[in-house]
Amino acid sequence: MNRRDVIVSSAWLLGYGLTSASLSTLFLSCQAEAKLAWQPLFLTKNQAATLAEVTETILPKTDTPGAKELGVPQFIDKMLKEVLGEGDQAAFVAGLEQIEADSKKQHGKAFAECSLEERSALLLAMDKAAATQPPSVWGITLAPPQPNDFFRNLKSLTLFGYYTSEEVCTKILNYDPVPGVYIACMPVAEVGNAWSE
Repeated sequence: MNRRDVIVSSAWLLGYGLTSASLSTLFLSCQAEAKLAWQPLFLTKNQAATLAEVTETILPKTDTPGAKELGVPQFIDKMLKEVLGEGDQAAFVAGLEQIEADSKKQHGKAFAECSLEERSALLLAMDKAAATQPPSVWGITLAPPQPNDFFRNLKSLTLFGYYTSEEVCTKILNYDPVPGVYIACMPVAEVGNAWSE
């Protein structure tokens, strides 16, 4: 074998090696977990990434902070681990998986990869399909509750996490710590924003 044949053979061998390595990396990247800036306690990283994008679509950043900026996905993840029962946990995870399945069916990609318009359309369709909740006063339901509905629970947890965050309560809403100063008569013109306690 001459020197030229050895160089050509080694080039082919190197090419096969690089091609197989790059193809295996490509196939593995399709199954890789999403990258997050926080470590989920209950959800997988992919589920947490979907949850983060869903909450940000519901409460995006405008002149006020968005859901991701205030840690609403972390709040929901912690609620799932420490507060909700096994049945509610399973229903919530199944709901997140359904969002991913619907996104892939309608748009051919994961929810996190969709445009804002595609995400909004998907969530609006879920909102219209969701069962209406019975009326309530101060958190007390006035009628028998409907069967568990994932999207209503997700919205409820998102809003609860957002409006109970320190940033929203102290800097966006008017904050009156309890016990605080009692003002018997206050002109309505001075009220401005809604009050949080």
